Amino acid sequence: MRHRSLESLSGAEAVVSFFLPERQALEGADPLTLDPERDWRVFGTGVYVWILQTFVRLHAAGAPVRLVDRCPPAGMVVVHAAQFDRLLAEVGSRRALTLIVAQSDRPPEPRADFSIVQNALGAGRNAFFIPSWSQPGLVPRDAARGTRVENVAYVGAIGELDPALASPEWAEQLRARGLHWDSRTITFSGNDQIYRELRWNDYATTDVVVALRPAASWNARSKPAAKLQNAWTAGVPAIVSPEAAYRELRRSRLDYLEVRSAEEALAGIEALRSDPRLYTDMVTNGLERAKDFAPEKLVARWTDVLWREIPERAGSLTHRLW
Repeated sequence: MRHRSLESLSGAEAVVSFFLPERQALEGADPLTLDPERDWRVFGTGVYVWILQTFVRLHAAGAPVRLVDRCPPAGMVVVHAAQFDRLLAEVGSRRALTLIVAQSDRPPEPRADFSIVQNALGAGRNAFFIPSWSQPGLVPRDAARGTRVENVAYVGAIGELDPALASPEWAEQLRARGLHWDSRTITFSGNDQIYRELRWNDYATTDVVVALRPAASWNARSKPAAKLQNAWTAGVPAIVSPEAAYRELRRSRLDYLEVRSAEEALAGIEALRSDPRLYTDMVTNGLERAKDFAPEKLVARWTDVLWREIPERAGSLTHRLW
């Protein structure tokens, strides 16, 4: 369905290219046949989330976009930071190009014309905040579970989990309290592949999400709030680190429980288990907050940035759409 904010876009000058030179993880599939909700396993790494999924969702909304494996001679090009050097190696002249880097978890890229960043802290004159897509194909928590707290999960890369929660002692602490630790981790080994063992979309039996990063990364300016977005969407209370990406979204105590250690995380789990009203209120609040990160809302944000804010800021007739 064509998004109404795209109705005024037309002409070759409106086309935005998304650079995806490596496509091994597609296993021969035509990108135009992909459905993020059905083919959620494809979108498990930064490049495939920020480049391919954005292209797929914008194309489905009727946006003038194309997926390219080589740099075009002109126009706006969106590239993931991990592939920026490769793109530059193909550029003959930058005069007719506007290069937009999806920064993801990488440091700022000063060679880009503009950047897309994952939280408001990283935004600036030439850097635009667009939230990460929430987990596609997400299976929400089974409402029939009520307020029971039995299964506690972490969903993400092992390197982003506090070592105390990656230890056997943590799992044993939970087990001694009648709780199950569901650690769904990967060891990242590259962007252009599918991590088939993932169950990152399935929250059906998850009662609490714990996302405590190592303390050294709490002040990182590049991290997203994706784990919180996913918990809200799934109808699961979240216990998270004291990070800027979470704090800038916080409106009330019901948004999440903030902790700094395994001991505090355990206390948070017990608080949810002992207070059904708190549990219910956090679920209800989270489902409402999740509406701000629905795919159609993020499509609208991408549309505004790519076809209004960047052209206006660039001040270039080459990319002016009206």
